[in-house]
Amino acid sequence: MTKDPKFNDEGEKPKKESDLIKFFKKRSFIYLLCAVMFVVFFVPEMMQPSELDQKITEILDSDDENHAWSILKSYKGTDDKGSTLGEIIMIQIENAYPSEKILKHHDTSIEISALDAQEEQGSGFYQVHFSFKTYDNAKDYLWYVNIQTDEIIPLNDGARKMMNI
Repeated sequence: MTKDPKFNDEGEKPKKESDLIKFFKKRSFIYLLCAVMFVVFFVPEMMQPSELDQKITEILDSDDENHAWSILKSYKGTDDKGSTLGEIIMIQIENAYPSEKILKHHDTSIEISALDAQEEQGSGFYQVHFSFKTYDNAKDYLWYVNIQTDEIIPLNDGARKMMNI
């Protein structure tokens, strides 16, 4: 008796693999290689802190000072729409130096400090100072930030312009 190739030993038809499964089996090594390459080369870049965060020297000692800075950098204006103040500062820096990677330059420094301003303004106020220095320019921005009401008061023209963008 000859065996019919269409049937197995038990007399049942063998199950055919779908074309899609065959397609993936043939190319599984390529897909695995692509996934590994993505994880090795692109994921670490996405997880690194931004250039601004790498350059910032924060002189913030207490939780209240950190809170004042976080209120300031997350401020979105009176209508609470659009970009945050932190994003606007980055955009302004990039626009001022369009042909350079100014944040990677070794002479660039960014300092942030927050000082308790109770004597000048009253309880809950902090004076937040943002200083940006490059090889050819230096800009200082000053604000009063009330950590109890999230109120922000610009103290100099640069800070006022940043809040009105």
